[in-house]
Amino acid sequence: MQGHIYCGLKCRLEDLGKRGGSRLSSALRSPVPTIWVVLLIALVTLAMGSWIGVLAVRLSEMSGDPDPHSARAPYAVAEIVQDDDDLRIEIRGSPETTVVLIADRIPVRILTLDADGRGSVTDDEVIDSASLEIAVVAGPVEAVKPLSTPTPGDTPARSSTPSLTETTAPSMTPSSDTSLTVTATPIRPSSRAPESAARRPTDAPTRTRLDRHRIDARPVVSPPVLHLVTDSGQTIAVTFDGNASSNGTADLLDLLRKLDLEITLFVTGGFIDRYPTLVRRAVLAGHEVGNHTFSHPHLTTYAQNRRHSLLPKISKAWFHDQLARTEAAFQKATGRPMAPLWRAPYGEENSTLRGWAMELGYLHVRWSSVEGASLDARDWVADEHSRLYQDSRKMMDRLLGFPRLEGGIVLMHLATERSEPPWTELPRFVRELKRREVKPVKVSELLEGSKTWRKWLEHARENHRKNFPK
Repeated sequence: MQGHIYCGLKCRLEDLGKRGGSRLSSALRSPVPTIWVVLLIALVTLAMGSWIGVLAVRLSEMSGDPDPHSARAPYAVAEIVQDDDDLRIEIRGSPETTVVLIADRIPVRILTLDADGRGSVTDDEVIDSASLEIAVVAGPVEAVKPLSTPTPGDTPARSSTPSLTETTAPSMTPSSDTSLTVTATPIRPSSRAPESAARRPTDAPTRTRLDRHRIDARPVVSPPVLHLVTDSGQTIAVTFDGNASSNGTADLLDLLRKLDLEITLFVTGGFIDRYPTLVRRAVLAGHEVGNHTFSHPHLTTYAQNRRHSLLPKISKAWFHDQLARTEAAFQKATGRPMAPLWRAPYGEENSTLRGWAMELGYLHVRWSSVEGASLDARDWVADEHSRLYQDSRKMMDRLLGFPRLEGGIVLMHLATERSEPPWTELPRFVRELKRREVKPVKVSELLEGSKTWRKWLEHARENHRKNFPK
């Protein structure tokens, strides 16, 4: 080993240890150049200075006023949402952030967002105000009052206080420069001060920074949940979703052609980009194609807490981009606009998402579920050992046993990882529907036959034409 002969590996390791120790001793006994000593001291000093600087910043964050432009600063955004005939102001932002609603330049409501960063106001007098704004308060508020009460035609009085800091937020337009006096205890919103301390009167009002934005006064029109159409006659909609894979999709399209069955597909923009030929083939066969977002993201917290609250990253602009990119991919592949329909990935949606989608021109389409039964075929379960797994025959029997097939919406998928495709028994399913005099149709046909849902479909079509002209 290395030009030496040893009795074994153990002897080799002992020799290496002795040689290494000898070299270390020699290095320690030799004089060290002054330049290396200076460099070592400089590096240690720099490291200590950086650590002290970080510690100072952390201490200042715990005790000082927050920077409104920092990632830790509290924020809130709001919009007016309409559900049927009811209007409300929905506010979301940093958890436990204190916000002020300003109606016609006068603070009228103070509320603290909950642990999920949510809050709402349903007061008609506030909602109907000519001008609405929201202000984020950098501290627990004891009282909020205007410097002067403006009268019609007058300009509000200004004080020596700097104007309110204006920051950007999704769907918000910075408001005009008007100052407010805020009486508050100047501590960080995240501090857990006793209630008595928060309410302790001060000798003089302190001016607390507010980040203020105008509320979008256009109400978000949110359609109801669409999963079962009760006034469409003897029809049922059959739908297939497509995302990452196309395994078996070509065979499925062949089967649908043999059955003379036209259905609704909901595909992602990624699916369109990867398989444009299959998408064109589906369109030429008479199937309608709806939007399934671009990248099939999670939109709500349902996977975390079984509640459909918006995830923090989801904004109207980001969500609109998901739908618009899919529309662009479809038009590029087919030269046609998509159907004004969309389906949320994983079924994660709420009234806000339905309203945002309707603004672009998409009506949300869920699958039917009543009385603990569902028209979700669960064909995505490929593990035969799963309790949810059913072969094609049992799957179709379960769908046929749904309490109300008329007006129902069936969910299946364009791809499969099963050795036997889940749509093997689809011909029997179609025959049984026809025997019961229930006609399988596309979603748009189902909605056009409904007095209730036709108006929502037309509203979506109108918005879709405005946003995505041919």
